[in-house]
Amino acid sequence: MSKPEEFNVTAIPNESKIHGQLIDITSGPEGMGYVWKIKVDGSSDVKDLPNLTRMHIGKIITIYVHPGLKKQLAKADTIEARVSFQGDAQGGAFFLLGDDVCKL
Repeated sequence: MSKPEEFNVTAIPNESKIHGQLIDITSGPEGMGYVWKIKVDGSSDVKDLPNLTRMHIGKIITIYVHPGLKKQLAKADTIEARVSFQGDAQGGAFFLLGDDVCKL
C-alpha cells in the first residue's frame, strides 16, 4: 500500500483587530523582532476578510512582531492591534500587520 501524498493548504487571506492585555514580551526568533503574548478581550472584523481571532476571545495568543516597530509597549498595557494568521495545515502563527497597534 502506498503512502498518501502530503499536501499543505495555506491559510486564506484574513485580518482582524484585537484588543486585550499584553501578558508578556520576549525577543523574537534569533533575536529578531518581538513575541507578544496577549489575552484577547475582544475581536472585530476588518473589511470583508475572515476573522480568525474571534475563536480566541478569552484566551492567550502569541503574536510575532517585526523588528522595525517603533512604538514602545510594556507588559500589562491594554492594546489594540491588527493581526493576520499566516500558515498552513501543519501550523502557523499570528503576525502584527505593519505598525497597526496602539495603547488603549
